Amino acid sequence: MSFIDSNPRLAWAQAYETGMRTQAAADMEEAGCKVQTSGIKGGGGYNDHYVPVYSAICRMEQSEDSQQRLLASIGHWLSLNDTGEANQHIDIVAEAVLGQFIALTSQWAQYRKARKQRVEALIVARLMQDRDNVDGERPPKQPREICHYTREYLGIKIVSDNWKQDGWDKVWLLLGEIIKRYEDEAMEPVMEATYHANREMRNFLLNAA
Repeated sequence: MSFIDSNPRLAWAQAYETGMRTQAAADMEEAGCKVQTSGIKGGGGYNDHYVPVYSAICRMEQSEDSQQRLLASIGHWLSLNDTGEANQHIDIVAEAVLGQFIALTSQWAQYRKARKQRVEALIVARLMQDRDNVDGERPPKQPREICHYTREYLGIKIVSDNWKQDGWDKVWLLLGEIIKRYEDEAMEPVMEATYHANREMRNFLLNAA
């Protein structure tokens, strides 16, 4: 028995793995196969202490509220690095970020088609950067690296030498703020589940001492 990781992204990833393995094991048991569990009640347990977090994620995924389902997609994208499951959510997340950017940018209607395409490319680049920065300690990408990514992987050319002149520094900053707000909302149920589960664990250990 252990504590849930205090980093909500890592907790999300562990919980998702836990839920998938637990469900798979339960399915195997139902089919008549013998499954090794961790010893806690319930069939097919793996890393069972993450179940409260997995339950919180499932509630978001299955909610009738479209905003909650969006937050589940954002959590999957940010937490399940380089997996097929995470990549299924990139279009949903990018569209949501673009929608927020448009709402916060009064000049959007005056943007030319090429500038709009560059903003969309920067959204993907920003999502990639922020997803990779799980512990918050990675240095931010510099304009030349960002522009290389959009050109080589997305086919959109942005001139890094004109980064500030063309206003891309402000776009990049706003995109980061939008993604951070979404992340905070997505991780709130995970952090709450983690707090309560870890508090119960601490009480259990104190009473057992």
